[in-house]
Amino acid sequence: MAIIRLYKYVLGDDGETEEVYRYTIPNLETLNVQYNTPISPMPLPEEDADENILVKIEGNSASIDIDWTLADYIYTVNDGTCHFEYWNSKLKFNSSGVLVPDNNSTGSVQDLGVTSGDTRGKFNPLPLYFVDMPQNTSSPSRQVGMFREFFESKSLNNDYCITIEDGSGDGYGTATEPTIWYGSIAQMSFNISGSSPIVWRARIQFFVGNVITVFDPDSPESPNSLSGVSFTGDGTSTGDPPVYNDNAPFEERQVIKVRFRDPSSFGATDANEAEIMYREEGKLKWTSVLYNIQTDTGASKSNTRLTKYESGTDNEYYVVYLPANVEGTDGVKNYNLTSGGLFDNTAYQANTSPPANYTLQENKFYTIKVHFRNTSGDGGLSTDTVQTKNNP
Repeated sequence: MAIIRLYKYVLGDDGETEEVYRYTIPNLETLNVQYNTPISPMPLPEEDADENILVKIEGNSASIDIDWTLADYIYTVNDGTCHFEYWNSKLKFNSSGVLVPDNNSTGSVQDLGVTSGDTRGKFNPLPLYFVDMPQNTSSPSRQVGMFREFFESKSLNNDYCITIEDGSGDGYGTATEPTIWYGSIAQMSFNISGSSPIVWRARIQFFVGNVITVFDPDSPESPNSLSGVSFTGDGTSTGDPPVYNDNAPFEERQVIKVRFRDPSSFGATDANEAEIMYREEGKLKWTSVLYNIQTDTGASKSNTRLTKYESGTDNEYYVVYLPANVEGTDGVKNYNLTSGGLFDNTAYQANTSPPANYTLQENKFYTIKVHFRNTSGDGGLSTDTVQTKNNP
């Protein structure tokens, strides 16, 4: 019998804790996987069927429909019978996958990575250890409530996947390499009838693909000319063979200079904020810094608004260095601005002993995203990828 599991990825309310919920489908009735290739026929006059022209304008799509029954069962935490399980990035496990107390030195937390070879950054739940949800889910009505509470799609940052393990011996379909689809739940339905008042029937419609949204036309468009350049030290060399980047300004820190221009349109109102996000290749968590921005170069400058350069090679660009150092990361607004509204790279470079978590890893790819927002909401994203250097 195939084992079918539904996973949902969530970033916790604190912006730090990653969570994955898992539901194992019992009492399967039907599983339907449907691939669609929209083609419209255009028959020609006075020609037979072989000459029919098939017009393909749209791309392909796929959907998965699963029907099953919900039933009462004896609920005991961590006895292997609970259908609802969870993992989060603060749980500690021993080497056998057994949950241990936070103060147990033999346990360790797990890192959630992305699926190998998936450039979209989809989460990989397969290596994780899961534990039963603490809520009593023995009754079908409570199980319906659990779906509404934990599996309803509430954010574009929610990510879903479905896996099928069929135990095949050729390696694909096993627990470590199941059939897997990424996408989102389009519909969940649960029903019970008077003729069978104790049997709940459940159904999920799942669309394969990537969830995006259509931006409000009153919101800003994407920033123009986004670019990132990585730096380590000042590029000088000493010794034979030469050793580079051993002096100020960055003192062996891996940093990225990010610059971008105004969008073609700010929408109905001027943009009031810019968010710069970045994450390391193979990681899911985004780190972000926020700036109020000054779009009018003729207005007075202050350390509360990021301002464009007005001369030099960075003329007409907003410039920010990543990561933020001693003042922190994760949304610190207007970080390290001078009284003129420019990023204070002199003070940033002079910090010779920042905490390790404010230094990027060497020889890694980092994805950078930037968007403006105004009173109508977030605008379009611009994206760039930068590779940090090797420390010699």
